[in-house]
Amino acid sequence: MTSVTEEPRLRSAIVKLAFSLFAVAMSSQAVSPLLLYYTHDLKLSGTILTAFFAIYALGLVPALLLGGAHSDRIGRKAVVYPSVVLVLCAVLALESAAAFGEAALIVARLLQGLTAGACFTVGAVWLRELAGPTHAKRAAMIASGVMAFGFASGPLTTGILVQWAPWPKILPMLVPAVLLAIALILLRSVPETVTERRYGKIRVGVPRESVAGFFAYLLPIALLTYTPAMLALTIFPLQIAETGVGMIYALAGLSMFFVQGTAAYAAIYARRWGPKACGWLSGFLCAIGCLCGYFAVQPDGWPWLIPASLLIGFSGGLAMTGGLMVADLVAPPDRRGALVSMFYVVVYFGFMVPTIFSLIWGKQTLEEGSTVMIHAIVAFILGLVLLGPGRRVVQRAESAAVAEG
Repeated sequence: MTSVTEEPRLRSAIVKLAFSLFAVAMSSQAVSPLLLYYTHDLKLSGTILTAFFAIYALGLVPALLLGGAHSDRIGRKAVVYPSVVLVLCAVLALESAAAFGEAALIVARLLQGLTAGACFTVGAVWLRELAGPTHAKRAAMIASGVMAFGFASGPLTTGILVQWAPWPKILPMLVPAVLLAIALILLRSVPETVTERRYGKIRVGVPRESVAGFFAYLLPIALLTYTPAMLALTIFPLQIAETGVGMIYALAGLSMFFVQGTAAYAAIYARRWGPKACGWLSGFLCAIGCLCGYFAVQPDGWPWLIPASLLIGFSGGLAMTGGLMVADLVAPPDRRGALVSMFYVVVYFGFMVPTIFSLIWGKQTLEEGSTVMIHAIVAFILGLVLLGPGRRVVQRAESAAVAEG
């Protein structure tokens, strides 16, 4: 495949696809402060707030499982373009929540998960294939970086608009709607990378050749990507609000900006350090970030939210980029989409964790610092797994790649 550095047309295509991934990522998280606003406006419980994110995750699962595998057969563009159209429809449906309330929020979030999941999975693979094998690490950095920046700017923008702008139920989601419309225009000229249509059954799941890499590295590092970020998105704002701190919508947006902004920045270092270092560093930094978060939810401890968000975000950025690099390293070329899909299934399982905690142990768990401490302990254990078996499986895969190349 022609190198990006040798072909300006492909560079332009990568920029257009990267912008589209940014727009989809921004729209998926821009709604977060708005959901917090609706929770207070409709007098809903904290469990319902976390359920809005769990519903999004439930929508993601079939899209993640089928989207990547289906794109292996019919092409990347054939999956991504119609998915972006439906993402825009989901954003417009969120606007209707001002009139239809909680039911519209549930339907819109489910549709958003179904469509965004396919965009994230297939878009990342598409970007990597446009970049070519010699620029695979750079493509992983770009994909995780632009998505993280979209996740960061979305809640910050809408958090400010919800807190201080007029029409807080309508105006905030107009920004991502405009960006998605621009993305649809740009995507039309991005070339397809799957030039041979494949027939037969859609092969879902972890390829046989990738089982060791998945369980030793991809599974644990995927759990470190968004599970801790959900603390900053739901549990931290809810608990800090209980201590009497005001401007909760802006604070929630600022927290996610720090989380996802540092995740985008971490993608640069992840490419330099490589997946072996990214794994264990992600786990240990996440554990320290959760400890800071424990102090943040104590009375008068809200300033600790800043270091907690920065550490959790940097950890998540290392995890996402490291996972994409390893998925590319251990996947067979004709099953790359399927393996990345399985990686993303575990990544977005993190959106469901607070709701699971609440349903099993009661909604009071969302108001206790013990939840944060449990996350810290689990992150430390995952870091140990990635330091041992994770490093070894990456070492073997890298040695095999060198021997073949």
